Amino acid sequence: MPRRNRRRRRRGRYPVWLKYLAWSIGVAVLVTLVQIVVQAVRADPRDAQQYAERQLRLSALRPDERVIASVSVWQRPPIDYFRATRGILVLTDAPGDSARPIGGRLIYLGLQPRDALSPVDAPPTFDVRDWRVDTAVTLEPAHTMFYLARALRLQTPNERLTFGVPAAAEPNAEALRAALERKYAAIRVVGWDRREQRRAEARAAKVANSEGRRPWYHTVRRGEALASIAKMFNTTPEQVRTLNHITGDRIRIGDRLMVKPWTKRPVGFPNGVRPEF
Repeated sequence: MPRRNRRRRRRGRYPVWLKYLAWSIGVAVLVTLVQIVVQAVRADPRDAQQYAERQLRLSALRPDERVIASVSVWQRPPIDYFRATRGILVLTDAPGDSARPIGGRLIYLGLQPRDALSPVDAPPTFDVRDWRVDTAVTLEPAHTMFYLARALRLQTPNERLTFGVPAAAEPNAEALRAALERKYAAIRVVGWDRREQRRAEARAAKVANSEGRRPWYHTVRRGEALASIAKMFNTTPEQVRTLNHITGDRIRIGDRLMVKPWTKRPVGFPNGVRPEF
């Protein structure tokens, strides 16, 4: 057959080995995704909320503590994203103390996913964390899972956690945030009262400091003598005579006597006595 009449074999744009490599990689990725889905389904904890609520009543709650609001949540750690930790986020009315009179705790209790190779009757493992209700601890609405699911973002001075919220539990999440906001409002009221009390104490201390340095006076009343007045203000009759230029012990009712001069350091008032200025 003449050379010009032979059909020329068309060459592909890519080599054959590259096509086989792409098919191999595609099959490997598909098998890996199927295994991830199977492992996630098998490791996903069943009845996680019931287990978490039981564990909450048995070990997490204190005897003098009750639940105000709770919401079902889930969390996906970055190192094991396809196996969610499901549980509950709870707000309680834990009693306060002198430093924090408005008590309360936020408790997260999650049932960690079991290993696919572990026995069926293996005991569940829980992730338990709690935070005191404080204005430094904030709980704000957010999104997770590539911005597809609603979530609650809890932020403290030391950590930041994001809890996914199922669509059916969104009203419970809003109720929990509303109850938490009420506690924040009560904490702010206590903080404002304490601030005003500290300011009043600072003003009183400043006034007492000024009055403790100023000269003190006393008006003589019936039945008082120079010795009794000096004893009343923790001084001596000689000092009272020197301050008022008095000779002898004779004083009259209505005389205004200086019982303490101006001093560099403030002096506290004697018990039961209020000097004149």
